Amino acid sequence: MPLVSFSSGSLDVSIHAVVCLGNRLSNRSIPSPVVTRPTPGQESSTVCAVRTEMSLAETLNELGLLGGRTLPRFVTSVGGSGAELEVVADARAVKNLPGPLKLATRLVPAVRSRLRVESFDGGVAVLAVDASAGGLPAHKLLGLAKNRIESVLASKGLPAGSVQIQPDARIALDVQRLLAARYPGTVVQGMTFADGRVAVDTAA
Repeated sequence: MPLVSFSSGSLDVSIHAVVCLGNRLSNRSIPSPVVTRPTPGQESSTVCAVRTEMSLAETLNELGLLGGRTLPRFVTSVGGSGAELEVVADARAVKNLPGPLKLATRLVPAVRSRLRVESFDGGVAVLAVDASAGGLPAHKLLGLAKNRIESVLASKGLPAGSVQIQPDARIALDVQRLLAARYPGTVVQGMTFADGRVAVDTAA
């Protein structure tokens, strides 16, 4: 039911506060007001739009990339400010570390990464990664991780290609395919980082 409605000429605008009882994500969600602008002779429609804010561990769990809500022990901290997500990892705690990375991190094992959502289109978030480990730049680090990412997707039965390493230190994350594989009918409209947390916008 519209909470507020007003008329501007021949255009009626209704603002609905929508509570999405059928929201599939398991974390706290923030209902978003939906503005409908029907043309004359059309009925107004209501879209259920929800923003869900989660920790990095909760997000990876919802996407099916992590079994549980606890990050691997090699991730020592997660934080961030504004639209950047900061992740620190201890390379010494990673099993079967590729030889070049093991050598590069022998003296300085802490790997610090800063990620931001560069774009979101068609359900795919492109993440820009700024990181280095023992002199290895981000694009080299991601290249070393490519095979491991592909094996994780295959072992969990997730859609092939839903996480792709791109040139220039970019990761393409197909949020739509990953969420829809677990929660059919979910439509992902956006994803961003907000002060160390992940915000996902969905609609139904």
